[in-house]
Amino acid sequence: MVATTLARFRTNRAVFEGPYDVVLVDEAGAATLPEVLLATGKADRAAVLLGDFMQLGPVIPAALKDQDRDDIKRWLLPDVFQHCGISEPADAQAHPACVTLTEQHRFGPAVMKLANDLAYGGVLRGGAQASYERPAHDPEIVLIDTDGLHELARAHPTGSRKGWWPAGSLIARALVELHREQGEEAGVVTPYRVQADATLEALRDVEGTGAAPAEVGTAHKFQGREFDIVAFDTVEGGADSRELWMAHAHRRPAPSPWPRDGVRLFNVAVTRVRTRLYIIASGERAKGARPGMALAQLAALIGTPGVRVLHAKHLITPPHAPTPSRGEFGTALAEVLSRHVEVTEVDDERDFYGTFSGEIRRARQSLWLWAPWVANRIRSLLPELRAAADRGVQIKVFIRDDTDQLQRKDTSQSLIADLRAVAHTVIPMHVMHQKIAVIDERTVMLGSLNVLSQSWTREVMLTMRGAYFARKLLAHEHAETFARPPRCVRCKGAEIEIRRRKNGTWYWRCYAAACKTTSSGRTDAWTQDIRLTSGR
Repeated sequence: MVATTLARFRTNRAVFEGPYDVVLVDEAGAATLPEVLLATGKADRAAVLLGDFMQLGPVIPAALKDQDRDDIKRWLLPDVFQHCGISEPADAQAHPACVTLTEQHRFGPAVMKLANDLAYGGVLRGGAQASYERPAHDPEIVLIDTDGLHELARAHPTGSRKGWWPAGSLIARALVELHREQGEEAGVVTPYRVQADATLEALRDVEGTGAAPAEVGTAHKFQGREFDIVAFDTVEGGADSRELWMAHAHRRPAPSPWPRDGVRLFNVAVTRVRTRLYIIASGERAKGARPGMALAQLAALIGTPGVRVLHAKHLITPPHAPTPSRGEFGTALAEVLSRHVEVTEVDDERDFYGTFSGEIRRARQSLWLWAPWVANRIRSLLPELRAAADRGVQIKVFIRDDTDQLQRKDTSQSLIADLRAVAHTVIPMHVMHQKIAVIDERTVMLGSLNVLSQSWTREVMLTMRGAYFARKLLAHEHAETFARPPRCVRCKGAEIEIRRRKNGTWYWRCYAAACKTTSSGRTDAWTQDIRLTSGR
């Protein structure tokens, strides 16, 4: 017997030449059709293909997908199942050369119901594991509803329908630690590499040695794997967060395979589990999904046996707030979260700023701030910021540009001038929402509070400590690149702001009135694309 990968099969001469009586191709649906044909062509007696047409197909480069060529459309884009006319469970059952294996022995009835509703049309049946009656306090599926986490649960797009958010990294970190203490192996699955990277860094902060205590990856990495515990981080926030891929996943006929591929990814993610599946997503988005969407299939299971909703805002609460009802494992998860997250509840102008001023006083190297608006609150912080700058702390601030009606007021412009006199860099950004502070690349403060303008509103801020996550957050925000604006080539001035085009690319723009205004009164601002080392 010769066991090899398809890649090595075609590149190793001795392996390629065979000969072989029978060729078995496992995970055939994840291979390109030419790869499968090349392997099966070496079989003298028989070839057997094993796979699942409702799991992930081959990864085809976008440059090939976008070419309008008949040979690519026929031989490269379809997987082997599509080539044989199999797209649905009924197609597989009706095909004379296809044997359907419908009994699974991995997960219980709740996950099996979700998988059937998502992908298999009810044909999937279960062995002994699927018939096991679990007690009410031990759900098989837990939807961790991120509504109410504000800035933490807002997706940061890194492409048209992909991105990252802090909520998933924070919750996944706690889930991994909770179940590791119980001797259970956990895997964290997400649709996007950028989110997997952020979670990996957060887990390294837990371990302290730089090694992650659990496997984290995209669904492509985990296809064919299984874990006791799976956390599926969808990166789907509520109404104030942009809809990403999982919010558009469905099996209905569509001009593009992209929605169906989303269902295949969703299906792979949820079927890696043996014992308990956590799905991290906005409950509002799931319940509001249109019929037939993958998130709607999840929402339909809420309230059925084996499925429970756990509200993340009840897990992350200020120390003196009334304790909400969480249940046994909800209480345990909240306790783990409290080890890594400090919660400051802001009921008036004083509460948060005592904590924040203390962090500024302890800063020794750097202070990064994302604060959309400025107001009189900034005056109380300027002495602390000036003292930090005097002891060598690099202070870099991102604020909204003066196209915002609040920022363009004379009082706001005066406060911004005061801020510029203290901070090393103040960069205007067009339509920014982030509310973040990063101190010494080790302490991250996130939440709904604008640190330079908050006044008499009730807000919540979370403080997380860990160098890996802090550095990853700065990288996601392109902090180092955005903090080095060029001078305007036209007027040689330093009045430069950051903007983003509809296609997601960033650019510098000169906002000096004398430079951007033509003799006819029209706007013709100098711009320059921002080159990023990775992503958008």
